[in-house]
Amino acid sequence: QPAIAPLKIRSQSGSDYFVKVTNQYTGEDVSTIYIRGGDTVSIEVPLGTYEIKYASGETWYGDQKLFGTQTSYSKADELFTFSDTGYQITGYTITLYQVVNGNLETITLDPSQF
Repeated sequence: QPAIAPLKIRSQSGSDYFVKVTNQYTGEDVSTIYIRGGDTVSIEVPLGTYEIKYASGETWYGDQKLFGTQTSYSKADELFTFSDTGYQITGYTITLYQVVNGNLETITLDPSQF
């Protein structure tokens, strides 16, 4: 499917992030994004339901080791469904740092779950 649904990810200075957008039904990563701390990235993903996982840390060692032994692994505790109602395409903005009264909770992952 074409990537048409908007996804914006905001980060905070300090740590960098490696984000995976994974199809909930197939387990396939439809997008992986490296985000420098403090940056905001906007992408488009195909319509569907996705799990969003991320690794964070300060020193990037590459796709295999990520941020080394100091890597923190997390995932959003909810799924994200991108859909087309015929009038508008549903998208999301995610903030990867704590927001007062925020509505996205995260779950800590074991590295094997990433």
